[in-house]
Amino acid sequence: MIRLAIFVFLVIVVYKLLGGLIKGVSVSNRQEVPADKSTAELVQDPQCGAYILPAQGVEARVAGNTYHFCSETCKEQFLQERSDHVD
Repeated sequence: MIRLAIFVFLVIVVYKLLGGLIKGVSVSNRQEVPADKSTAELVQDPQCGAYILPAQGVEARVAGNTYHFCSETCKEQFLQERSDHVD
């Protein structure tokens, strides 16, 4: 009977230790989310439709609106098309 009690105790201890190790690994593999949500939200490039992080894109202000582009090329194409329609 004592052997059974010791065996059960050891199984519980091993289970708790392994559970703690597994939780520690899963928590450390999580990606950190920025505290400022605006930097974590994707925006769509109005020219090509790609989704980008605003901080990593190219920004342009046109007529009081701010646009975010994936590249200088998309920005220039967008601005060129807008100027073609205005004239």
